[in-house]
Amino acid sequence: MKPFSAIREIARQLLRDEFQEDADQEFADDELDLHINKVLVEISNKRPYEVKETVESDGTREIVLDAIKDLTGDKVIRVEYPTGNYPPSESKFSIFGNTLTLESKPTSGENIYLYCHRVHQVTESASTLSPDLEEVLIKGVVASAGMAFLNNTRKQIVPSSMRLYQAWVDRQSINYQISLNQITRPKAWEF
Repeated sequence: MKPFSAIREIARQLLRDEFQEDADQEFADDELDLHINKVLVEISNKRPYEVKETVESDGTREIVLDAIKDLTGDKVIRVEYPTGNYPPSESKFSIFGNTLTLESKPTSGENIYLYCHRVHQVTESASTLSPDLEEVLIKGVVASAGMAFLNNTRKQIVPSSMRLYQAWVDRQSINYQISLNQITRPKAWEF
C-alpha cells in the first residue's frame, strides 16, 4: 500500500519532474493531486470499492443515500433485509436520484445492509487500492498530467521537442487506457 504522497512522487519521477536546485518543478503538488483524484474516479468506475453499509430504518420504505459518501456507478448493488438470516434475505429495491425505496416496509430501528460501490480512497495512512490498481493509478496520473502539460503548450517547448513530447504522451495515454480496460470486476458471490 503506497501512501498518497508516494503515488505523487512516483508519478513525478516518471514525468521526469524531479526537483533540481537550479529549476522549479513543472507540476505543483496540488496539480498532481487533481490528476490523482480524477484517475481514482475513473478506476472506481471500472472496479469500484465494494463496501457493506449498515443503516437504521426510520420506519419508512425510503432510505436517503446522502449519508454514504462517494457512491459511484451502480451505487447500491444489493440490499439485505431482514438481516441475520442464513442464507441472507435479499430485498427488492429501486433507486431514483439519491433515494433508495424498499419493496417491503421495515419497522423503525431495524438494521438494513446495503452493499455499495464507492470511489476508492488513498490517504497517507490507508488505501483501498490493491497493488495492481495502484499501478494503473500511477499510469493514469502520468498520462493525465502529461496531456495537461501538452495541452497547455508551455512556451519554452520548441516545435521539434513538442512532437517528441506528444509522441511520449500518446504512448503513456495508450498504456493507461490498456491498463484501465484490463481491470475487470471480480466475480460476484451469491448465496
